[in-house]
Amino acid sequence: MEIFAVVLIAFLFGICSSLYWGTSSSAAILRRVDATLRMMKPLKPAYRNLLNRYFPYYAKLEPAKKREFEKRLKYFLLKKEFIPRNMKLVTGEMKLLIGACAVQLTFGFKPLKLAHFNKIVLYPREYYRQKSRRRYKFKGEVSTEGTIVLSWEDFLKGYSISDDGFNLGLHEMAHALRLEDAIMNDEYAFLEVKDLHHWNRVASKEFYRVKNGESSFLRAYAGTNMEEFFAVCVEQFFEQPCDFRSTLPVLYKATVRLLRQDPCEGKYSPAV
Repeated sequence: MEIFAVVLIAFLFGICSSLYWGTSSSAAILRRVDATLRMMKPLKPAYRNLLNRYFPYYAKLEPAKKREFEKRLKYFLLKKEFIPRNMKLVTGEMKLLIGACAVQLTFGFKPLKLAHFNKIVLYPREYYRQKSRRRYKFKGEVSTEGTIVLSWEDFLKGYSISDDGFNLGLHEMAHALRLEDAIMNDEYAFLEVKDLHHWNRVASKEFYRVKNGESSFLRAYAGTNMEEFFAVCVEQFFEQPCDFRSTLPVLYKATVRLLRQDPCEGKYSPAV
């Protein structure tokens, strides 16, 4: 009944708008309504089974939050272009898991699609890039131009072993999250300024410890710069949350406050 009402409203509004604004505006409105209808459709059972089997974060959610997760997943994927490199295609299952990774990270906020990042490039495994006469091996990267690049093999490894503190998808999505928050668009500044400043103050102490080679719960790569420190924190936050909390309680609490989730306590309360 709800879907029928939306279709009826769209039809009538489309007719009125075509008379007032012209057919191009009407077509745009109908495209938006079509997108809304597609989001309202339940996730395919096969996709839901895939998430339950291979995505621990989703599997732990109670039914109502699973439904919210699924809606956000479809919202995130709505206008994303997936580009295969050195592989034939990007399957629906691959898109599903990558989208789920983004939703996992952003579940504490109002629905986010990381709008600036409209292209996701997938390589089958590690890939090379030429920089200053040298070739460097990459597993993933995020560009300010709006592209997220991932090695599919390494993305899968991140979720096949869900408690080792290494998760390529979360790492690169964390970079995208920070950039999205700073870009002037409809999703600008979704991170609370006071929470972000608090996190930076708390994190800077541990960052310099890691950078100086001191022993830390966080791996050495976190000492590269503050952006990598944040990305490594996100990996540990979701993969080893209780160890993180017991080892670095102040930083863990600041991350809970910033991301509005507490995986150690099993609290995943999305904003609506």
